[in-house]
Amino acid sequence: MKTIHLLVAVLLLAGAGAQAAQPAPPQMPVRADGIKQATIPDHAPLPAEEKGKPFKVIATNWEQRPVIWGWSCELPDGSGLQFGGTNQTTDDGRGHTCIKEGGNWKPIIDDLRKGNALQKQFDAVLALRNTCKDTLAHARSLYFDGKPAADEGAKIKSDIDPALAELTAALAKRSTELKGISGDAYDVGQAKVALKHVDAAAALIKPFGALVTPEAMATLRQAQVELEIASDALDAEPPPRALSIIAYDAKTKLFVVFGGDHYDYLMNDIWVFDPAKRKWFERHPETAPEPRADHHLDFTGDGRVTMFGGYFRGQGYQHYGPARWIYDLEKNTWSADGHSEKAVASGIRSGGYAPPSSPEDYMKGPRPDAAAFEAKLKAVPANAWTKLELVNMISRDWGTWLFDADRDLWYVYAGGHASYPGCDVARFHLSTGRWEITDPIELPLGGAGSNEQYPSGVTFNGHPWCRRHVWNSQAYEPTLKKVVNAGVNDTKLDSGFYIYDPDKGDWTERHPIPDGINNCQGIQVRATVHGLFGWIGGSVYLMDAKTLTWKKFETKGTMPGTCVDGCGMVYDAKRDRMLLLTLGGYAKPYDGQIFAVDMKTHDVTKLNPEGMDNPPSSWRIYLREMAIDPVSDMLLITQPLIRGNKTLPDQTLSYDIAKNRWVLIKIPGTSDNGVCSSIAYDAKRGIFWGGEAGYGGYVRVLRFDAAKAQITPLKDFVMPASVPEKK
Repeated sequence: MKTIHLLVAVLLLAGAGAQAAQPAPPQMPVRADGIKQATIPDHAPLPAEEKGKPFKVIATNWEQRPVIWGWSCELPDGSGLQFGGTNQTTDDGRGHTCIKEGGNWKPIIDDLRKGNALQKQFDAVLALRNTCKDTLAHARSLYFDGKPAADEGAKIKSDIDPALAELTAALAKRSTELKGISGDAYDVGQAKVALKHVDAAAALIKPFGALVTPEAMATLRQAQVELEIASDALDAEPPPRALSIIAYDAKTKLFVVFGGDHYDYLMNDIWVFDPAKRKWFERHPETAPEPRADHHLDFTGDGRVTMFGGYFRGQGYQHYGPARWIYDLEKNTWSADGHSEKAVASGIRSGGYAPPSSPEDYMKGPRPDAAAFEAKLKAVPANAWTKLELVNMISRDWGTWLFDADRDLWYVYAGGHASYPGCDVARFHLSTGRWEITDPIELPLGGAGSNEQYPSGVTFNGHPWCRRHVWNSQAYEPTLKKVVNAGVNDTKLDSGFYIYDPDKGDWTERHPIPDGINNCQGIQVRATVHGLFGWIGGSVYLMDAKTLTWKKFETKGTMPGTCVDGCGMVYDAKRDRMLLLTLGGYAKPYDGQIFAVDMKTHDVTKLNPEGMDNPPSSWRIYLREMAIDPVSDMLLITQPLIRGNKTLPDQTLSYDIAKNRWVLIKIPGTSDNGVCSSIAYDAKRGIFWGGEAGYGGYVRVLRFDAAKAQITPLKDFVMPASVPEKK
């Protein structure tokens, strides 16, 4: 548990240092030969410093130009090449190949794919990679569910091992087809490269047998990686990357790209683009410098390029140093320029971030055991928050946790502000008390500690970038049995909403949403029997789960407005209405008013509950996180109430729905809840779950028994004189 906090601390310190008050980075000067190199945000690679020193990575700077962190190289005759970086507006997030003609940049990816004799092989291998990943997700979830050995073995026998057998057969077929590729020498060579990795994947795929084990899952993920590398060799352009400067060699008339950042790993492959043939060619030197990004790639037009500097990831981003490497385009060799640093194999991936940053990191510890964990839950006392002792914990601030009763999972897709900016979905298994992530973490460049400098759109793996604040802009949709994220960072760049499929452990769809309503700091969404309810400003929208379309829900009466960090809502299923609570503005005091939206009549009603503070003067509380106990008909708000600059000790602010009154319930542990605390009611177990994803986070449970609880009408509560004022 300590290691995740260390990771976050390292990232924040690195980001804070990078984003401290500094002069704007210098732009890339026009070379003496007239060649222009440029990237967005505007900057030049940093001067190389001693290896290991902190490296200031360029963040987004809130850029609204579509492609960031890619590079262009423009020649004096007006021609040029543009490649790499993140496209904030597209479904795949990739900065694809563009050439400059007639003064304009022209995308040519469609032409490249049409002319690629290996494109069908690429599509087929990528599909097999996806099958491998999906099967692994199924196996991993089964492992963390902690079922009895006999039940787990039966599921493996019926579902997982047959899927692996089909995958093995499909790989054998693909291997045969790759061996039969003929024609162009380069295409034949790339097919052989792909074949090597396809066969390596096939050798790694074995039946799980009686039980899913961490070792078998790690091996299967390596097979997935082998298939990714195989597909890269078959594509019409290099795999996506960020901060990989483009060089041009006048002697060979080739553009050159080396290495770059994939966000979950660094690269050291080398590709050349021939503008005369309009084709990319991957080179395969025996050795190469270590993977890196944001490096220098100098050229003098003599058939060689010189590479040095850049960063690697260790304790944050660190300089690679001034050691220079020379690549000879005609000999296809790298050589050290007067230093003794060792070369490594070409075309490898570096490790990602400091652990725990991969799925395997969360597999450590004892085997998940549902029966043992359920026994612990049944033993918790009533009417007090009980902190659970867990094998590991995560840190993901600024986001509502999403409760999935269908799969016994609690999802945390969060981060943002100036905290952890990863794009992963952490999954808490309610049956075993274990955390799981399905992919290595990806971080936006320079994002940690940057106060919301995150891209729009998706990563190269199709994962939505971290949001500034996620909060209630996402929800689990029980009809779809999937997660819907309706909030984005910049509505000018991204006009969609995203769907996460828990069975695949991945984001699988993006769909259009009405203009402007998907602001992540504005829209609030919750599930109802009528569809997903979206509240933004003073308007309401409903999402139809069948058509995945959002339509305006016309209300009758005055709607309250949403506000950043200061509003929340919950569906009152018993009365088929949505209850809305809002501060009415950022950091304003709360007046205690509750608005009800009747889902059948569309009427908006002020409930005027007993005990409300009107006019507002002394109530201070975050209103985002709340849940209803259907047994007692009580709405519990997880964050503690501050009144008169004093925090009410161990008192949970609650709304007695039947009696339309505010009450305080004495629940020890309430005062420990913070700004990033979430709450969910588990009808299956009859308990509340409480989660805190901030630094030093936890998971807790509450077995609420209204008959035995100390409940005080708020209007009758007297603050103890001994309670100190909040400093």
